[in-house]
Amino acid sequence: MLDKIKKFEKMSIATSILLIIFSLFLIFKPEASLTFIVVIIGIVLALIGIVHIVSYFTANTEFRAMSLELIEGTVYTIIGLFFIFKPSILNEFLGIIVGIWLVIQFIIKFQFAFNLKSVASPAWSLMLISSLLHLAFGIGIILNPFASVVTITTLTGIVLLISEIGNLAESIYLLTK
Repeated sequence: MLDKIKKFEKMSIATSILLIIFSLFLIFKPEASLTFIVVIIGIVLALIGIVHIVSYFTANTEFRAMSLELIEGTVYTIIGLFFIFKPSILNEFLGIIVGIWLVIQFIIKFQFAFNLKSVASPAWSLMLISSLLHLAFGIGIILNPFASVVTITTLTGIVLLISEIGNLAESIYLLTK
């Protein structure tokens, strides 16, 4: 049992070291990190698409009659290739999606704040402030989507770095005890 724990902790140390390197890459090279991530997503989507296309052509006739595998595979493959060869477009598009999502959250929270006010809940003003923050962040991200996504990538790297340093310290401590 002790050997299994040691083996697990050694694997955990190796994983933490790799994730620390990745987090430093996210922090110091956020644009390149985004491009790398989008290309990896593109490769995965293209492979999924190819699997669907192959599945369509290797399936029996009855399955093909009702199957959407060919169109699904074609769409996945095209999107995947688009991500592979034009990753920068997705970077801006991603920022716009996040911004729109925050504006939608504003609308929902804004309505909820007034619902709370109508039932005399003291929490309505906090909900109203929260909704206005969502609106401000959403508009800010929509107006400058790429810089926003780069900032989010850097912050993600910082959080990952802190988390993995803790995991690494924990694993080293457990191995030495």
